[in-house]
Amino acid sequence: MKKQIIVTTSWDDGNRLDLKLANLLKNYGIKGTFYISPKNREFKKEDLLKDEEIIKINSDFEIGAHTMTHPRLTKINEKEAFDEIMNSKKYLENITKKEIKCFCYPCGKYNKEIKELVKKAGFVYARTMRRFIFNFPKHFLSSGTTLEAYRNSLITLPIDSIKILMFSKFNLIEFFKNLHWEHLAKKTFDYIEKYGGVYHLWGHSWVFEKSNDWEKIERVLTYISKRKNINYLTNYETFKALK
Repeated sequence: MKKQIIVTTSWDDGNRLDLKLANLLKNYGIKGTFYISPKNREFKKEDLLKDEEIIKINSDFEIGAHTMTHPRLTKINEKEAFDEIMNSKKYLENITKKEIKCFCYPCGKYNKEIKELVKKAGFVYARTMRRFIFNFPKHFLSSGTTLEAYRNSLITLPIDSIKILMFSKFNLIEFFKNLHWEHLAKKTFDYIEKYGGVYHLWGHSWVFEKSNDWEKIERVLTYISKRKNINYLTNYETFKALK
């Protein structure tokens, strides 16, 4: 049986720098889902995408919901959590004139109850912050990812370091190389291209700006783009292909 290879990307928060990232993705033919929190409290209003800018991104990419104000959903009561989830869906659907089918948990915080609220709101796919997932997802409301495009994320959790060490086949030289996210992004892509699976790269445009990583993400996009026998899909298209 011919192995299936899917490349999908997702980008969080709704910062205005998403416009720059969208242009970059478009140049390399990489599809993506932009998870937007329209009233994200972690940014100044002028740093967030305007409605017309969301519409512009929607013309080429998928828009997903990311709550209205970006709270940790497990830290607020159930009614507040549902309002955040449902209102973000309605807000974005009103702007894009399209059904919003995908959701992303702010800061990856969710539990069984939050998953049920996401399902109740009508979403069919929800992305977490779990990394180093190469296989096809089985639970679409808690879907993992392959890699976050951010250097500090690689050593945030001890389990991540262990997974990188295992991926490096316990070769310490390769392990330290893989602590650099650009190197690991290419190596994990090579692995999935060889064995099949879903390559899900995600991150934040504002982090690229803060970390001066725009050249790095462009090199990664160059590396993973325009390959034969690879399906480049949005998050929802990935869901449909695997459902």
